[in-house]
Amino acid sequence: MIVGLWVVLLVVQGCGRSSAGAKARTAEVYFEQSLARAEFGDVGAMHDVGVLYEMGEGVEADVERAIGWYERAAGEGNPASAINLGNLYHFGELVERDGAAAARWYRRAAELGSAQGMLNLGVAYAGGDGVEQDDAEAMRWYRHAAALDDMFAMHNIGWMYANGEGVEVDEAQGAEWMRRSARWGYTPAQEWLVGRGLEW
Repeated sequence: MIVGLWVVLLVVQGCGRSSAGAKARTAEVYFEQSLARAEFGDVGAMHDVGVLYEMGEGVEADVERAIGWYERAAGEGNPASAINLGNLYHFGELVERDGAAAARWYRRAAELGSAQGMLNLGVAYAGGDGVEQDDAEAMRWYRHAAALDDMFAMHNIGWMYANGEGVEVDEAQGAEWMRRSARWGYTPAQEWLVGRGLEW
């Protein structure tokens, strides 16, 4: 009985050990499985394959292949892939920066119901990044995102009211939107309120 117990303990302890080689092999297996599902039409797997190609996990990094899989998944209705495409073009670290392409992909994500896509499209309009600068459009997209409980959009709405960007200055509305954001845990909104002696 005691011998059997030691054998079980040794086996269980051995299972907990990992090495870089085992992790790499696990990533390769995950990539192969995801690729097989993606090629069969699984939209979530298409997104995963894009991420794996972008990050170089389980496969050699290849941004062009990542973009191809993201485009395919976004075309099939995956908002996360549209966000990733927008981010690739917005930040321009792995591809040439293209604000217009970023805005197009953020719009696609927004149209698919993504609060992050709505927020990012609002930011593009607020800054005129890839689209014509338009505070009213920024506010419209922020409001859509805020309706989906996006604390960043709530903060941006509050900021616009407090500073009269695209709307008449309205301190009360600004503070109310900052409170909504703060209650979701957004630190800059909390700090904004505290800095003005307001409770949240």
